Amino acid sequence: MKKNFLNGFILALIVSSCSSPLEDPALDTVGKNINKRAAIGKASLVGSAMVTAGMTLAQINAVIAGTTAGDTVWVEAGTYHIDGVLVMKPGITMMKSGTVNPVFDARSSTAQLFRQNYSAAAIANCTFSGITFWNLTFYINNASNVTFKWCIFDYGVKKAGSNKSNDLHDAYIRLIGTDQATISNCVFARRQGHSGRGVWNGSGSTNSKIINNTFGNGGTTGYFITAINDNSKSNSLIAGNTIMRNESFNSEDANTDHGIYAHSFNGLTIQHNVIKGWPANGSGGAIKARNGQNLVINANQMHTSGVLLYIYIEPSAYQFLKNVQVTNNKIYMDTLVGGMYGGIGYWRQAGVTGQEESFLISDNEMPNGSISISGSNGFSNAQFNMGGGGVFNNDLHMPFLSLAAGINQSGNY
Repeated sequence: MKKNFLNGFILALIVSSCSSPLEDPALDTVGKNINKRAAIGKASLVGSAMVTAGMTLAQINAVIAGTTAGDTVWVEAGTYHIDGVLVMKPGITMMKSGTVNPVFDARSSTAQLFRQNYSAAAIANCTFSGITFWNLTFYINNASNVTFKWCIFDYGVKKAGSNKSNDLHDAYIRLIGTDQATISNCVFARRQGHSGRGVWNGSGSTNSKIINNTFGNGGTTGYFITAINDNSKSNSLIAGNTIMRNESFNSEDANTDHGIYAHSFNGLTIQHNVIKGWPANGSGGAIKARNGQNLVINANQMHTSGVLLYIYIEPSAYQFLKNVQVTNNKIYMDTLVGGMYGGIGYWRQAGVTGQEESFLISDNEMPNGSISISGSNGFSNAQFNMGGGGVFNNDLHMPFLSLAAGINQSGNY
């Protein structure tokens, strides 16, 4: 039956899970494993642009100004005070020159994340590699082929009075209308009193890859509202990430908004991630996806909460949820919750004009979990079952299988 599901919907982006080990919560240094990478020999730097310890931002910008596309700016270890715009040029790479990440420190520049705002004319085809950023947020606008790899993002300052509802701009990296952006093998940290987001793959972005990153350590660096937000235009991949929230933070409902949160998407694959720490309630959920189409949630490992699927009235352009696969995931609930929040749940808001269509929920392992598909507010089992959809071969805590009448089902135990 699964072979016929979503005929013509091709998944071309496959990556393996290779998440970084978590740091010891007792350690204040984030990402020490990254800093153990092999040194780049000084001989290889001959003839390259070099940022040396002690340079001011103006001096760093002068080094960059002397480069052309294809050049690498090597940055020596040290702490560099960032109090203005780091002026990039298209097509350059900024990379650490040794085994220790240089630190770009903007903690004293602002009482919130210090924004670096880039257009395509400034940052297209640029790469940042092995740089540590303290209290910096990067807004990448309409640029192609921007890459962050082996970087560390830490010490983001929380704007006074902000929470999950009134400040949606607190991510370390925000992609807006980009194409082929890649964020890989980076470490993101949010500390107590300074909660926020990690990456926001935003409106209009296409072909983004957020892969093999570490968000939090479950302790001192795990104060995330959301690790990854996605409302991209098409063909995004979120894979191989380790996301570990501090569970003691779960009483802070105003600062809790799902591990991976996706809406208004078309073509999104979420696979091979490990997600832990969000509560099993309406503010939590390891993964929440609403209002979109062509969604694959496959082979993830979730702890403390599972998958939430919704259709809301807003955004009005996406009043549907179509072509959904939730397959081969392992969901380990701390306690038997049951219902919508107990493992995998689907619900539609009253007044929604669109439809659910072609849902396949199969081969998920939930020893203490449940599946709940609500038949309220105009639900259509015929639409749900389209294209071979249904609920099949899930290992869950029976009899906590609550399905609307007429949903195809078999093999659940």
